[in-house]
Amino acid sequence: MNPPILSGILVALIWGIQPVISRYGFQQGLTPLDATLMRFLTSGLLILPFAWRRGVLSACGVGWRRGLVLFLLSGPLFSLVLVAGVNYAPASHGALIHPALTPLFGMAISRFALGQRERISPWGVMLLLAGLALVGLNGLLASGGVAPNGAWRGDLLFVLSALMWSSYLVLNRTWKIAPLDAVALTQVLSLACMLLALPWLGVQTFSKPLSALLVQSAYHGVLVSIVSVALFNWVVARLGVKALMLNALSPMFGVLASAWLLGEALSVSMMAGAAAIVAGLAVALRSPRRAPSPADPRRLP
Repeated sequence: MNPPILSGILVALIWGIQPVISRYGFQQGLTPLDATLMRFLTSGLLILPFAWRRGVLSACGVGWRRGLVLFLLSGPLFSLVLVAGVNYAPASHGALIHPALTPLFGMAISRFALGQRERISPWGVMLLLAGLALVGLNGLLASGGVAPNGAWRGDLLFVLSALMWSSYLVLNRTWKIAPLDAVALTQVLSLACMLLALPWLGVQTFSKPLSALLVQSAYHGVLVSIVSVALFNWVVARLGVKALMLNALSPMFGVLASAWLLGEALSVSMMAGAAAIVAGLAVALRSPRRAPSPADPRRLP
Protein backbone atom coordinates (compact mmCIF):
# COMPACT_ATOMS: atom_id res chain seq x y z
CA MET A 1 0.00 0.00 0.00
CA ASN A 2 1.47 3.36 -1.03
CA PRO A 3 2.19 6.20 1.43
CA PRO A 4 -0.70 8.49 0.33
CA ILE A 5 -3.23 5.69 0.94
CA LEU A 6 -1.75 4.86 4.35
CA SER A 7 -1.69 8.55 5.25
CA GLY A 8 -5.31 8.91 4.18
CA ILE A 9 -6.33 5.98 6.40
CA LEU A 10 -4.55 7.57 9.38
CA VAL A 11 -6.37 10.85 8.73
CA ALA A 12 -9.68 8.97 8.46
CA LEU A 13 -9.04 7.50 11.91
CA ILE A 14 -8.27 10.92 13.42
CA TRP A 15 -11.31 12.56 11.82
CA GLY A 16 -13.60 9.63 12.54
CA ILE A 17 -13.03 9.95 16.28
CA GLN A 18 -13.22 13.76 16.22
CA PRO A 19 -17.01 13.98 16.93
CA VAL A 20 -16.56 11.53 19.79
CA ILE A 21 -13.93 13.76 21.41
CA SER A 22 -16.19 16.79 20.90
CA ARG A 23 -19.13 14.95 22.43
CA TYR A 24 -16.99 13.99 25.42
CA GLY A 25 -16.16 17.66 25.97
CA PHE A 26 -19.84 18.57 25.78
CA GLN A 27 -20.66 15.92 28.38
CA GLN A 28 -17.97 17.43 30.64
CA GLY A 29 -19.60 20.86 30.43
CA LEU A 30 -17.60 22.44 27.60
CA THR A 31 -19.41 24.69 25.14
CA PRO A 32 -18.51 24.98 21.43
CA LEU A 33 -16.76 28.26 22.29
CA ASP A 34 -14.69 26.54 24.99
CA ALA A 35 -13.60 23.76 22.62
CA THR A 36 -12.79 26.23 19.83
CA LEU A 37 -10.73 28.43 22.17
CA MET A 38 -8.64 25.49 23.40
CA ARG A 39 -8.19 24.12 19.90
CA PHE A 40 -6.80 27.25 18.29
CA LEU A 41 -4.82 28.55 21.24
CA THR A 42 -2.90 25.27 21.16
CA SER A 43 -2.49 24.91 17.40
CA GLY A 44 -1.74 28.59 16.85
CA LEU A 45 1.01 28.73 19.46
CA LEU A 46 2.58 25.49 18.22
CA ILE A 47 2.64 26.54 14.56
CA LEU A 48 3.62 30.19 15.20
CA PRO A 49 7.43 29.67 14.90
CA PHE A 50 7.03 27.97 11.51
CA ALA A 51 4.58 30.62 10.31
CA TRP A 52 6.99 33.34 11.40
CA ARG A 53 9.81 31.78 9.37
CA ARG A 54 7.51 31.47 6.34
CA GLY A 55 6.54 35.13 6.68
CA VAL A 56 3.31 35.92 8.51
CA LEU A 57 3.11 39.42 7.08
CA SER A 58 3.27 38.00 3.55
CA ALA A 59 0.57 35.41 4.40
CA CYS A 60 3.09 32.53 4.50
CA GLY A 61 3.31 32.57 0.70
CA VAL A 62 -0.40 31.78 0.34
CA GLY A 63 -1.60 35.29 -0.47
CA TRP A 64 -4.01 37.27 1.70
CA ARG A 65 -7.11 36.87 -0.47
CA ARG A 66 -6.76 33.12 -0.73
CA GLY A 67 -5.59 32.87 2.85
CA LEU A 68 -8.67 34.63 4.20
CA VAL A 69 -10.95 32.35 2.19
CA LEU A 70 -9.21 29.26 3.58
CA PHE A 71 -9.35 30.77 7.06
CA LEU A 72 -13.12 31.30 6.87
CA LEU A 73 -13.64 27.73 5.64
CA SER A 74 -11.39 25.92 8.11
CA GLY A 75 -10.83 28.24 11.07
CA PRO A 76 -12.91 29.01 14.18
CA LEU A 77 -16.17 29.31 12.23
CA PHE A 78 -15.77 25.75 10.92
CA SER A 79 -14.89 24.47 14.38
CA LEU A 80 -17.95 26.15 15.92
CA VAL A 81 -20.26 24.62 13.31
CA LEU A 82 -18.82 21.12 13.72
CA VAL A 83 -18.63 21.13 17.51
CA ALA A 84 -22.08 22.71 17.85
CA GLY A 85 -23.47 19.76 15.91
CA VAL A 86 -22.72 17.35 18.75
CA ASN A 87 -24.65 19.58 21.14
CA TYR A 88 -27.83 18.53 19.33
CA ALA A 89 -27.06 15.15 17.74
CA PRO A 90 -25.11 12.08 18.87
CA ALA A 91 -21.46 11.85 17.90
CA SER A 92 -22.31 8.85 15.72
CA HIS A 93 -24.38 11.14 13.46
CA GLY A 94 -21.43 13.46 12.94
CA ALA A 95 -19.13 10.50 12.34
CA LEU A 96 -21.42 9.42 9.48
CA ILE A 97 -22.78 12.58 7.88
CA HIS A 98 -19.66 14.77 7.74
CA PRO A 99 -17.31 12.25 6.04
CA ALA A 100 -20.08 10.94 3.77
CA LEU A 101 -20.97 14.35 2.33
CA THR A 102 -17.43 15.73 2.15
CA PRO A 103 -16.43 13.75 -0.99
CA LEU A 104 -19.78 14.38 -2.69
CA PHE A 105 -19.54 18.12 -2.12
CA GLY A 106 -15.89 18.00 -3.18
CA MET A 107 -16.73 16.33 -6.47
CA ALA A 108 -19.59 18.76 -7.13
CA ILE A 109 -17.49 21.85 -6.37
CA SER A 110 -14.59 20.54 -8.42
CA ARG A 111 -16.75 19.80 -11.45
CA PHE A 112 -19.49 22.44 -11.51
CA ALA A 113 -17.78 25.41 -9.85
CA LEU A 114 -14.19 24.92 -10.98
CA GLY A 115 -14.70 23.00 -14.23
CA GLN A 116 -12.55 20.04 -13.17
CA ARG A 117 -14.02 16.72 -14.26
CA GLU A 118 -13.95 14.09 -11.52
CA ARG A 119 -15.49 10.68 -12.21
CA ILE A 120 -17.55 9.03 -9.48
CA SER A 121 -19.63 5.86 -9.54
CA PRO A 122 -23.42 6.50 -9.60
CA TRP A 123 -23.85 3.33 -7.55
CA GLY A 124 -21.60 4.79 -4.89
CA VAL A 125 -23.65 7.99 -4.86
CA MET A 126 -26.90 6.03 -4.52
CA LEU A 127 -25.55 4.06 -1.56
CA LEU A 128 -24.33 7.26 0.08
CA LEU A 129 -27.71 8.95 -0.30
CA ALA A 130 -29.51 5.86 1.00
CA GLY A 131 -27.26 5.80 4.05
CA LEU A 132 -27.79 9.50 4.72
CA ALA A 133 -31.56 9.03 4.40
CA LEU A 134 -31.44 6.33 7.06
CA VAL A 135 -29.36 8.53 9.37
CA GLY A 136 -31.70 11.47 8.78
CA LEU A 137 -34.72 9.29 9.49
CA ASN A 138 -33.17 8.30 12.79
CA GLY A 139 -32.78 11.98 13.69
CA LEU A 140 -36.28 13.05 12.64
CA LEU A 141 -37.98 10.17 14.48
CA ALA A 142 -35.88 10.68 17.58
CA SER A 143 -38.73 11.59 19.91
CA GLY A 144 -39.17 7.95 20.88
CA GLY A 145 -35.86 6.57 19.71
CA VAL A 146 -32.24 6.53 20.79
CA ALA A 147 -31.30 9.97 19.45
CA PRO A 148 -32.26 13.13 21.41
CA ASN A 149 -35.06 15.46 20.36
CA GLY A 150 -33.85 18.06 17.89
CA ALA A 151 -31.09 15.81 16.54
CA TRP A 152 -31.96 17.06 13.05
CA ARG A 153 -30.46 20.44 13.98
CA GLY A 154 -27.12 18.81 14.65
CA ASP A 155 -27.43 16.84 11.40
CA LEU A 156 -27.87 20.09 9.45
CA LEU A 157 -24.79 21.54 11.11
CA PHE A 158 -22.83 18.43 10.09
CA VAL A 159 -24.00 18.98 6.50
CA LEU A 160 -22.79 22.59 6.62
CA SER A 161 -19.44 21.53 8.09
CA ALA A 162 -18.99 19.02 5.24
CA LEU A 163 -19.66 21.76 2.68
CA MET A 164 -17.12 24.07 4.29
CA TRP A 165 -14.45 21.40 4.65
CA SER A 166 -14.78 20.05 1.12
CA SER A 167 -14.55 23.60 -0.25
CA TYR A 168 -11.35 24.14 1.72
CA LEU A 169 -9.73 20.95 0.43
CA VAL A 170 -10.70 21.51 -3.20
CA LEU A 171 -9.51 25.12 -3.19
CA ASN A 172 -6.27 24.16 -1.47
CA ARG A 173 -5.52 21.66 -4.24
CA THR A 174 -6.69 23.94 -7.05
CA TRP A 175 -4.48 26.78 -5.86
CA LYS A 176 -1.54 24.35 -5.39
CA ILE A 177 -0.73 25.65 -1.93
CA ALA A 178 1.98 23.90 0.09
CA PRO A 179 0.17 21.82 2.74
CA LEU A 180 1.87 23.24 5.81
CA ASP A 181 1.71 26.84 4.54
CA ALA A 182 -2.10 26.75 4.41
CA VAL A 183 -2.22 25.18 7.87
CA ALA A 184 0.21 27.72 9.34
CA LEU A 185 -1.64 30.77 8.05
CA THR A 186 -5.07 29.46 9.12
CA GLN A 187 -3.88 28.55 12.61
CA VAL A 188 -2.11 31.87 13.19
CA LEU A 189 -5.15 33.87 12.08
CA SER A 190 -7.29 31.67 14.31
CA LEU A 191 -4.88 32.28 17.20
CA ALA A 192 -5.26 36.04 16.71
CA CYS A 193 -9.04 35.69 16.91
CA MET A 194 -8.81 33.58 20.05
CA LEU A 195 -6.47 36.07 21.76
CA LEU A 196 -8.99 38.83 21.05
CA ALA A 197 -11.77 36.68 22.53
CA LEU A 198 -9.72 35.53 25.52
CA PRO A 199 -10.76 38.39 27.87
CA TRP A 200 -14.43 37.41 27.40
CA LEU A 201 -14.11 33.62 27.16
CA GLY A 202 -11.06 32.90 29.30
CA VAL A 203 -12.75 33.06 32.70
CA GLN A 204 -15.60 30.70 31.79
CA THR A 205 -13.40 28.33 29.79
CA PHE A 206 -10.58 27.84 32.27
CA SER A 207 -13.03 27.19 35.09
CA LYS A 208 -14.09 23.95 33.33
CA PRO A 209 -12.60 20.51 34.20
CA LEU A 210 -8.88 20.49 33.42
CA SER A 211 -8.94 16.95 32.02
CA ALA A 212 -11.61 17.88 29.47
CA LEU A 213 -9.65 20.99 28.42
CA LEU A 214 -6.43 19.00 27.99
CA VAL A 215 -8.17 16.36 25.85
CA GLN A 216 -9.62 19.02 23.54
CA SER A 217 -6.29 20.83 23.39
CA ALA A 218 -4.26 17.73 22.54
CA TYR A 219 -6.68 16.10 20.14
CA HIS A 220 -8.15 19.07 18.29
CA GLY A 221 -5.25 21.45 18.75
CA VAL A 222 -2.49 19.05 17.66
CA LEU A 223 -3.85 15.98 15.87
CA VAL A 224 -6.79 17.57 14.05
CA SER A 225 -5.68 21.15 13.41
CA ILE A 226 -2.05 20.49 12.46
CA VAL A 227 -1.16 16.83 11.87
CA SER A 228 -4.26 15.61 10.04
CA VAL A 229 -4.91 18.77 8.01
CA ALA A 230 -1.32 19.07 6.75
CA LEU A 231 -1.18 15.34 6.04
CA PHE A 232 -4.46 15.27 4.13
CA ASN A 233 -3.59 18.38 2.13
CA TRP A 234 -0.56 16.38 0.98
CA VAL A 235 -2.70 13.31 0.21
CA VAL A 236 -5.15 15.37 -1.88
CA ALA A 237 -2.24 16.94 -3.75
CA ARG A 238 -1.00 13.44 -4.66
CA LEU A 239 -4.25 11.61 -5.37
CA GLY A 240 -6.60 14.41 -6.45
CA VAL A 241 -10.09 15.17 -5.21
CA LYS A 242 -10.93 11.45 -5.18
CA ALA A 243 -8.67 11.21 -2.13
CA LEU A 244 -11.68 12.52 -0.21
CA MET A 245 -13.15 9.05 -0.67
CA LEU A 246 -10.65 7.75 1.87
CA ASN A 247 -13.04 9.20 4.41
CA ALA A 248 -14.98 5.99 3.79
CA LEU A 249 -13.27 4.63 6.88
CA SER A 250 -14.17 7.59 9.10
CA PRO A 251 -17.81 6.53 9.66
CA MET A 252 -16.72 3.08 10.76
CA PHE A 253 -14.13 4.46 13.16
CA GLY A 254 -16.51 7.10 14.49
CA VAL A 255 -19.54 4.90 15.03
CA LEU A 256 -17.50 2.22 16.79
CA ALA A 257 -15.79 4.81 18.99
CA SER A 258 -19.08 6.51 19.91
CA ALA A 259 -20.57 3.19 20.98
CA TRP A 260 -17.45 2.01 22.81
CA LEU A 261 -16.23 5.21 24.49
CA LEU A 262 -19.50 7.11 25.00
CA GLY A 263 -21.89 4.20 25.31
CA GLU A 264 -24.22 5.62 22.67
CA ALA A 265 -26.97 3.23 21.62
CA LEU A 266 -27.13 2.48 17.92
CA SER A 267 -30.50 1.85 16.29
CA VAL A 268 -31.01 -0.51 13.38
CA SER A 269 -31.41 2.46 11.02
CA MET A 270 -28.12 3.94 12.22
CA MET A 271 -26.23 0.68 11.70
CA ALA A 272 -27.82 0.18 8.27
CA GLY A 273 -27.00 3.78 7.37
CA ALA A 274 -23.39 3.30 8.46
CA ALA A 275 -23.07 0.18 6.33
CA ALA A 276 -24.59 1.91 3.28
CA ILE A 277 -22.37 4.98 3.64
CA VAL A 278 -19.17 2.95 4.02
CA ALA A 279 -20.15 0.73 1.07
CA GLY A 280 -21.03 3.75 -1.07
CA LEU A 281 -17.73 5.48 -0.37
CA ALA A 282 -15.81 2.26 -1.05
CA VAL A 283 -17.56 1.83 -4.41
CA ALA A 284 -16.96 5.46 -5.33
CA LEU A 285 -13.26 5.15 -4.45
CA ARG A 286 -12.68 2.45 -7.04
CA SER A 287 -11.31 3.74 -10.32
CA PRO A 288 -13.57 2.90 -13.28
CA ARG A 289 -12.15 0.39 -15.71
CA ARG A 290 -11.47 1.66 -19.17
CA ALA A 291 -12.27 -0.46 -22.16
CA PRO A 292 -9.04 -1.50 -23.94
CA SER A 293 -8.33 0.27 -27.18
CA PRO A 294 -7.79 -1.69 -30.42
CA ALA A 295 -4.09 -0.95 -30.13
CA ASP A 296 -3.90 -2.22 -26.58
CA PRO A 297 -1.82 -5.45 -26.57
CA ARG A 298 -3.84 -6.66 -23.55
CA ARG A 299 -7.03 -6.63 -25.61
CA LEU A 300 -8.47 -10.14 -26.02
CA PRO A 301 -8.88 -11.41 -29.60
